[in-house]
Amino acid sequence: MSSINNGCLKLTMNVEYRKKIQRVYSKLTQSQRKVAEFIIDNPSKITLMSADQLAKASGVGETTVIRFARILGYNGYSDMKEDFQRALVNNMTSSKKVEEGLKAATSETILEGLLKTHQAVFATMNILELTKSLKNAARMIYDAKDVYIFGEGAATVPAMELSFWLNRFGKKTWLFNTTGRSFFEHIVNIREGDISVGFAYRKINFEIRILFAETRKRGGKNILFTDRALSPLSELADEMIVTDRGGIGSYRSMAVPVIMSDALLFEFATINEMSLENLRTLEKIRKEYGYE
Repeated sequence: MSSINNGCLKLTMNVEYRKKIQRVYSKLTQSQRKVAEFIIDNPSKITLMSADQLAKASGVGETTVIRFARILGYNGYSDMKEDFQRALVNNMTSSKKVEEGLKAATSETILEGLLKTHQAVFATMNILELTKSLKNAARMIYDAKDVYIFGEGAATVPAMELSFWLNRFGKKTWLFNTTGRSFFEHIVNIREGDISVGFAYRKINFEIRILFAETRKRGGKNILFTDRALSPLSELADEMIVTDRGGIGSYRSMAVPVIMSDALLFEFATINEMSLENLRTLEKIRKEYGYE
């Protein structure tokens, strides 16, 4: 057992996932242990591997890989792979994520790897359900008074996208990503009829929980963008936009969340007749003062 010593696995793995393998290791066949040890030794590599590729790398048959996944409690390999990706990312610093991403792809395959993982995300999306959620979220924003948008860290990107265009479409929007004491200066003005939008990917942000709790307490509603269908924040969300994220190795990009943000914006524009009119007015004023 090259990477298992007294029941302890390499610390590069997420603790929860590490314990999951520990619990079943003694019950695994010799072939299944090869799969477990390859995963332990190469946590970043399997995030881009198919079941067949993992089988060949481990020196076993594809059936062994599938059985190993089921022993861990998954319906199949794809479910195990997706869960492992989330677990691995949750346990890494930003520098480590990028480092593992670079290990997982050569310079010739970086773009290809990103495209493949994003295509895989799109292929698993339930477009009908997502469309329904986006339309409902757009209607909620349309009916709301003011909109409060919070996105911290990498999630600032889709949050800024949403805020920028909603303001241009004529919807009064407040964007913030501060934490600590200054965070409360933004939520103190939330009133009945307002709506809060939170982007919570990879981990549950404590500030979003406070934002959603205060918004609901004050008579407002909440929209949650996340990659966790069973997010603890779901009990405070009136609508959820749930999508996975693509990336390379352990690095997860914000491309898919940005696309979801764009989709929400266009859904909003279709029901808000003033969206285009506000843009035309903006262009007219710029032209009037020589800012074409």
